[in-house]
Amino acid sequence: MKKIIRAAILCATMATAVSTFSVQPVSATYPLIDKNGNTVPVERDVDNIKLIDDNQKLTDRYRWYDQVGDNDVVKTNIESAVQRVDYPLQVPSYMPKDYAFRDVKVKDHDVLEIVYTETGRDGEYGPKLTFSNTDIVYRMGWVIDTVVTPILEKTNYKTKDVVSFITPNGISVNTLGSSKDAIQIAYWEKDNKVYMLYFASLRNQSFVSKIVDSVGPLSNAAADDARLRGNRNDNPYVSPDWPPYESIPLPVRTHTNSVWPILTSKSKGLPSGVIDASHKVSYDVSVPSYLPLGYTYYATHYYDNDVLETVYWMQGEEYQERSGRWVTHTMVFRMSYSMDTVRPEEYIPMEYHDVQWSDSTPIGEVDYTGDVDKGLVRSVTWYKDNMAYFLFFQVPVKASEADFYRDHVVPLKNIDPSRTDLIGVKTIR
Repeated sequence: MKKIIRAAILCATMATAVSTFSVQPVSATYPLIDKNGNTVPVERDVDNIKLIDDNQKLTDRYRWYDQVGDNDVVKTNIESAVQRVDYPLQVPSYMPKDYAFRDVKVKDHDVLEIVYTETGRDGEYGPKLTFSNTDIVYRMGWVIDTVVTPILEKTNYKTKDVVSFITPNGISVNTLGSSKDAIQIAYWEKDNKVYMLYFASLRNQSFVSKIVDSVGPLSNAAADDARLRGNRNDNPYVSPDWPPYESIPLPVRTHTNSVWPILTSKSKGLPSGVIDASHKVSYDVSVPSYLPLGYTYYATHYYDNDVLETVYWMQGEEYQERSGRWVTHTMVFRMSYSMDTVRPEEYIPMEYHDVQWSDSTPIGEVDYTGDVDKGLVRSVTWYKDNMAYFLFFQVPVKASEADFYRDHVVPLKNIDPSRTDLIGVKTIR
């Protein structure tokens, strides 16, 4: 018998949250990376606050365009930005087929900034990078000092390293990157304006030229082309019956727990695999024997109160919540002695607009959170064989799928040690 415990959608609470948190910078919801942008192995200890601080600085460097300044105006289509700048807009009329308009910002000094995001799973040009993704950012404005210089400062490039080339249409483009065919920043001047392109993953001159040569009057992009002009109608995750939330400009972060579950400063250790972690607790460890398609092992955290937490994720894939927040596809499994400790304090159902309910099952009472009306589950909590268990899906799954993963949590000894996608790598010898 199913019973609803409490609804967590509170409009007044949301309004308070918006006024309280205002606009916040992007959080490091990605694996740790080093100063060269390479992923840090999961053996690294994220309890080291300096490492987390360093990672935030790298977030500012590689994902600078996800930050929203106090005076920025963020819109979801290009038409809404037209009246906010005092010059005729010039925009790309070409983007690779897997790319679509994400949002547009109008910044101080009348700088226009558009973010285009790759929509395919792996993309036409190969797998997405772990940290920097494959986004393309376009900027235009009056002068280099406002369009280009702030980005050079964020990304640590120097103008003395500029390499120039001429596009097929005769535009002289200045580029910065690791080589002339590994370009991250391209900028040029035309019609008394300055233009810039930033590529989150390095691109060659041919790739850059196609976009540069396509930049022209807004009328060059078809009026109904949402892929170039925006409106988010092409986003498969956005349902038209959701409330518009105009009061939450994208990409505001309304969550206070944005670093969990990928990063945490509260765990006592980060073993490199579940086998290593099993030596830190006084009970027999269990793990999921099935994962959602595309997911793989990320890390295991060990907390006080003998809580063991294993994180699985879909590398390079992101999902946009209706609040506008982009999150990683993540699944978390936790186990402990007590129901009170197995539920992480970082996870607050209200922040996800979830409801809570319970259901009687053959194994006893099971607690759920999610969208009960649509049959979507975000978390499952249950008790079995004197142990408490918790499954969390950052992107909610169907109730039947959640029950399937719950029913296929098995003792660690039942898992083949070669299944590193399930249990990670053993390093203790």
